[in-house]
Amino acid sequence: MSSPYPEGGPPSGASGGKTSLGLDSNLGAMLCYLGNILCCVGVILSIIFLVTEKENRFVKFHALQNLFLTAAYVVLMILVQILTTIMDIAHLGFISFLVSWGLWFIIGIVFLLLWILAGIKAYGGQWYKLPFIGDLAWNIAGKENS
Repeated sequence: MSSPYPEGGPPSGASGGKTSLGLDSNLGAMLCYLGNILCCVGVILSIIFLVTEKENRFVKFHALQNLFLTAAYVVLMILVQILTTIMDIAHLGFISFLVSWGLWFIIGIVFLLLWILAGIKAYGGQWYKLPFIGDLAWNIAGKENS
């Protein structure tokens, strides 16, 4: 599979680089994603890396992508809650329960798999771009060092 990015990539990245916290770049990028499994540790690490990283665009890219992915998760969960509230107001009872918990479960599993996949790709040193949010993260991470 070919890379969605220009040949040569950015000047810094996972190839032996270190983060501002002293971690290997690939480990720092992976922790941004997999930290979300433990509440919001990934979000906190992503914010720390965005603030402290001056040179390492690889970690910045994955930190931004994780923040956008987490934001999408939160928005979807809010929409499910609104749908559940509407169904409760309509007195749909057990149907409301099944639909809301079914959606919570499906969305939760999908995002868990996305965080794991992106974390594995980041640990492997890949500039793995998720659909939609990957381009946004790539553009922002690229412009910050220009």
